[in-house]
Amino acid sequence: MQIFGLKRDCKIRVQTHTRKNKNTKKMSSECKYDAKHLEDKLRARFEPSHVEVTDDSDGCGAKFSVIIVSKEFVGQSLLKKHRLVNQSLAEELKSIHAFSQKAYTPEEWEKVQQQQQ
Repeated sequence: MQIFGLKRDCKIRVQTHTRKNKNTKKMSSECKYDAKHLEDKLRARFEPSHVEVTDDSDGCGAKFSVIIVSKEFVGQSLLKKHRLVNQSLAEELKSIHAFSQKAYTPEEWEKVQQQQQ
């Protein structure tokens, strides 16, 4: 009986995995944003001294990472900076699968650049 139960569990897992893959394929075909669109929107909202938007999803538009440097972040906590960026991209984030960001003040960005050298 236990062996039968294990086989049954395995079948359920495979079906679940297959279902997830179908959803993933469906989602990727619905992606409608590219890195340029996100960069333009961030530039218009924050007037950053530096912004990098990378599509980490091989062009599908489902996974992005952002580095943004703006004077508007001065005096803001990390959480507040991230909330500001998320609010500015609220519509886009509804269809983006994964989004990571690094938001810096000009002074923080200068320190990051010095550490990388």
